[in-house]
Amino acid sequence: MSESTQNVEEPLVEESAYVSPIAKPRLGGKSLLRSLKLVKRAIAVEKLAKMNNTEGKGYSDLELTRLVKRGVQDVTKSLRKGATGIVLIASDVHPVDTVAHLPILCEELSLSYAYVTSKKILSDVCHSRRPTCVVLVVKPFNDFAKRISKLSDSDVSKLDYSELYNKVDVNIRKHHPFL
Repeated sequence: MSESTQNVEEPLVEESAYVSPIAKPRLGGKSLLRSLKLVKRAIAVEKLAKMNNTEGKGYSDLELTRLVKRGVQDVTKSLRKGATGIVLIASDVHPVDTVAHLPILCEELSLSYAYVTSKKILSDVCHSRRPTCVVLVVKPFNDFAKRISKLSDSDVSKLDYSELYNKVDVNIRKHHPFL
């Protein structure tokens, strides 16, 4: 493994000093890396759709501009309005009350959720300067690959996260005691 790849992966595996008592199930190892890769791909598609929308090119898809919801308020509002997807929660959130309602809400809606190691990791993956406690990655649509191909002429397989979404979803459901 090259040094640059090793330096990128080391902070993702680091344990934070504080771990919330409700932080179960926690992702680690390969499942953590896959879930963060899922967030990165969704953000890349979102960014491409926003660029197309602002440049005024022929095709603009507003649903593709909101594939990742960040923050407790935005995720809670989206879940109450019926959004489906995978919810990733930071395990070092203090006080716990800020995110304590999210696992219950996800279980009621039968959505997959899991805890990741820290807020810093989530904010780094989301390209945010502020710590991010919660991220919701929206489930890909049925015609997701077709919509992406309209946005870009380049290779669509790098942007299509449908298969990766299914792998992460199955992995979370397999290790989750309540789903």
